Amino acid sequence: MSERGSSPSKGAVQRVVAVTGAASGIGAAIAARLRSDGAEVIGLDTAAAPGVQRFDVSDEQQWGELQRSPGSGLPITGLVHAAGVRARSPLAETSLDDFRRVLDVNAAGTFLALRWAARRDPSQFQNHEFAVVVLSSATVDRRVEHQVAYNASKAAVTALVRSAARELAPFGVRVNGIAPGSIRTPMTEAGWEDPGHSARMRAEIPARRPGTGDEVADAAAFLLGPESSYCFGTVMTVDGGWTA
Repeated sequence: MSERGSSPSKGAVQRVVAVTGAASGIGAAIAARLRSDGAEVIGLDTAAAPGVQRFDVSDEQQWGELQRSPGSGLPITGLVHAAGVRARSPLAETSLDDFRRVLDVNAAGTFLALRWAARRDPSQFQNHEFAVVVLSSATVDRRVEHQVAYNASKAAVTALVRSAARELAPFGVRVNGIAPGSIRTPMTEAGWEDPGHSARMRAEIPARRPGTGDEVADAAAFLLGPESSYCFGTVMTVDGGWTA
């Protein structure tokens, strides 16, 4: 990996990384970090944003059409799957439609992402390796009330990461995950602005603060790069000690 902010050396193979959920929050921070490291980033999201194309991770057809960079025409050599949704409500008030919607995006979307990676042509891999990083959640180890669908979906995501890592390692596809804790993003901003919620979370988190998207992006850059070449099926926790 090149130094942050530098361009790839002359003659180097250009890294092309697809990033889902790239329009905001953690996905946007990861996309920005990878660009600063010299990678070409294909931003994908259901929301519109500069440098991001419309993409529904639960749409099987759209995954089938994702092959090369629409800009450079180069083959994709890595994937960060950061897209996800959350629904908050007590179990008794959670509708089946809401439960299915969260599982469809978070769990089925991850399945489609990993299956897409499994179908890559190994001859196109940089250094004969295709790296995948999937965003799970620290709630797999520390359940948060009133989000049963999200908790269940992220447990499925972690299981998918570990299963895919074992199956795909012999074929040059390296799969790892990140389990963020409470990261300050547009999705969590309202909670951190609430004095009661903020005080409770700061008391629970040993670091006494929320994480940042840049801190998760640092973990993603490591797991995509050669420094983590012996990491397969790792789910790196980035949560300020919340689940320690």
